[in-house]
Amino acid sequence: MSQNDNKPRPIHTVAMFPKIQADTAAAYYILKSSGEKLFPGISQAKVVFWTALPEGKTAAQLESEGFLTIDLGGMFDHHLANEKLGKRVECVSGLIARYLGVEDDLRLKKLLAWAKRDDLQGKGTISPDPLDRAFGLSGIIMNANREYSKEPQKILNLIVLIIDLHVREEHRRQVELPEELEKLEQAGKVDVFSLQQGSAELEAMFVETDNVAMAGFLRAAKKIDLIIQRRTSGHTNIVTQQARSIDLRPLVAVLRMAEAEKKGLKLKLDEAALMSAGRMEGVEEWYYDDAANSIQNGGVNPEGVLATKLNRDEVIALVKEAVPLGTIGSLKRLKEQELS
Repeated sequence: MSQNDNKPRPIHTVAMFPKIQADTAAAYYILKSSGEKLFPGISQAKVVFWTALPEGKTAAQLESEGFLTIDLGGMFDHHLANEKLGKRVECVSGLIARYLGVEDDLRLKKLLAWAKRDDLQGKGTISPDPLDRAFGLSGIIMNANREYSKEPQKILNLIVLIIDLHVREEHRRQVELPEELEKLEQAGKVDVFSLQQGSAELEAMFVETDNVAMAGFLRAAKKIDLIIQRRTSGHTNIVTQQARSIDLRPLVAVLRMAEAEKKGLKLKLDEAALMSAGRMEGVEEWYYDDAANSIQNGGVNPEGVLATKLNRDEVIALVKEAVPLGTIGSLKRLKEQELS
């Protein structure tokens, strides 16, 4: 079978080495999830684990019999591809993605980069942090191969599940959330504005949506420093880029005072209490989480927490008023002092 021969070929079995690697796991996932058109049956094909091809059989012969091999010879063997090129530049997941026409699929971009880095550079996890290395997926695969050396199917199932979770999240971030944000903008449910705290210039955004993934998307993909997310129920949460160490204490203080006024309560104007972490009696609607550097009116699960009586414009106005009163980085410095 040549790479230019795109005639569909039914597949009932996939064969690979019993030692599961990042690259082969990614290759199998891409075949299983994107290969049904060119390899009918691949999504339901069983897996066998071989250290070599059956005696007297070639990869091409096996393909004609409904077997598809990964790194065991044939077209999907990156070792052979690299020998032909005279340099190590190919990995099997990349070969398969290119053959299936999904090499530019944004959902697979990070997966392919991770598999290639792991295979060609031996650096699936490059962080020097020991916790990152201990819980990095490449390291876990190595541990699994040692622990379950006689059960490669168990390892493959585990890694494919993790990869699938990643790809689903990438679909949300690359497709679903950008589309939703565009619709929200068109519906007038988004407001973007700038803030300043000390010498720091901050980008802020108000967005009305019940999608709990939106705030994370805005921080990661849009680099928004402060997000006000209001649910259709009125529950309103304020989250920030933790690396910016925005001082939210003046903001939580004015939110609590404004909430009390709406409720007809008189709070003791104790500045330290108004700025304190956690909840404040009488205005339990606003929880200040100084660890996550967020102000929550119910968080992702608002059950049992009353929605704020403040409307959209009032919350935005208070954010614009109070954030510039803070001292950026002050909370970070306080925590560093506590640890020293």
